[in-house]
Amino acid sequence: MERLFKVLVVDDVKSVRLLIQQKLNELGITQISMAGNGVEALELLSNEPDIDVILCDWHMEQMDGLRFCAQVQRLPYIRGRRIPVVFMTCDDRLVDPEKRSRTLESARGIGIVDVLMKPFTIDDLKSALARCAQFEPQAPARKAPGR
Repeated sequence: MERLFKVLVVDDVKSVRLLIQQKLNELGITQISMAGNGVEALELLSNEPDIDVILCDWHMEQMDGLRFCAQVQRLPYIRGRRIPVVFMTCDDRLVDPEKRSRTLESARGIGIVDVLMKPFTIDDLKSALARCAQFEPQAPARKAPGR
């Protein structure tokens, strides 16, 4: 039996976490863990090291997304396994495709695969997840009309 796809959502705004959870559910992803900052997420990862993808806010209190990603790569129970990270941000400095590309290139060493600009659509999320290792987006099963 194939293991279910697991996502960790890290964002300091609860309503954003819930909105992302809803979008993931619409994509058929139901194994979702959530943390309000990088410190909470590191603690969660110590108990759930089998996360497949991390969706992480760039700017957060206590520990920002870049520091969090660097810490994840140093964890002994994660070492040797790369967890792809999709950053989420509303930082207008990354709207420019050239700046975004340079930022991604410099961040690939700590697992960052893509950057989503907030607010993003479910299609944006689906595309970002498709770029992450070992993810094949599937549409959730739809009910037949009249049932």
